[in-house]
Amino acid sequence: MPRTAMLYAYTRNSAEALDQLAEIGSLAPGKRADLTLIDRDVLTIPAEELKSAAVVFTIFGGKMVYGHEP
Repeated sequence: MPRTAMLYAYTRNSAEALDQLAEIGSLAPGKRADLTLIDRDVLTIPAEELKSAAVVFTIFGGKMVYGHEP
């Protein structure tokens, strides 16, 4: 499965399935913006590097819940 399809499956498509696309699922003014920063671009790195990608931090509900600010 293409990586972009997986990204949409976890974000926009999930929000649509929950009937919450107006509030979540993409970055846009007025939407909640929980996010995770990963240490590399998972859409462009070689497939064999995906397993070593690491989460730098996660923000949920406006609060850092994992990691630390860079």
